[in-house]
Amino acid sequence: MADVAQRRSLPLHVDACMGGVTLAFLERAGETIAPWDFRLEGVTSISVDLHKYGYTSKGAGVLLYRDKIRRSAQTFVTDNWLGGLYGSSGILGTKSGGPIASAWAVMRHLGDAGYERLTLSARRGALRLTEHIEAHDALALRTRPDSTLVCFGALDDSESAFAIADVLWAKGWYLDRQSPPPSLHATVNAVHENVMTEFLTDLDEVVASVIPSGRTGSQGTYGAIE
Repeated sequence: MADVAQRRSLPLHVDACMGGVTLAFLERAGETIAPWDFRLEGVTSISVDLHKYGYTSKGAGVLLYRDKIRRSAQTFVTDNWLGGLYGSSGILGTKSGGPIASAWAVMRHLGDAGYERLTLSARRGALRLTEHIEAHDALALRTRPDSTLVCFGALDDSESAFAIADVLWAKGWYLDRQSPPPSLHATVNAVHENVMTEFLTDLDEVVASVIPSGRTGSQGTYGAIE
């Protein structure tokens, strides 16, 4: 995609909201990660959600541009009002500095060593879940993960996957639901490595009871608008 964008003089934005931190530190730790950032000439901007694998609270994110010229195009400036010259770096206009200060504090506290430790912990947890699904006789892995996101479903691609999610939720485990095909999506964080044994035990018990029963569930909704 970067090659196509560059050949046609088109901007290419990389949504690295999940992987912006994880992929960088997996590569620093020695894992082979395909280039996805500004090393590709066609990439012109990158976004990263710090509240995901940056482990900060919500409200602060990162938007990077390849050069200052592209960055300047984001700034909104007008004098067509009664208050004089008005300039804003984003759509919101005014925004609290609290989330930004909070994110800065967390990132300074963790540092490179902390992020590498947390990233590798999450990766180990994701690989353990992956290997368990691969060996399961009733579940199917959708694809082997390159980082820390694991997606799987029932071997027969039925909506029993959603019923599994319902029962796991009642036990305190939350999994995103996706389709097609009906699938469960696990965002494995560093904290999950220490509880993976407990989760896999519950998962096996739930699968053993749900799939033979033929129970199904619904995909549900994502977002905050009802």
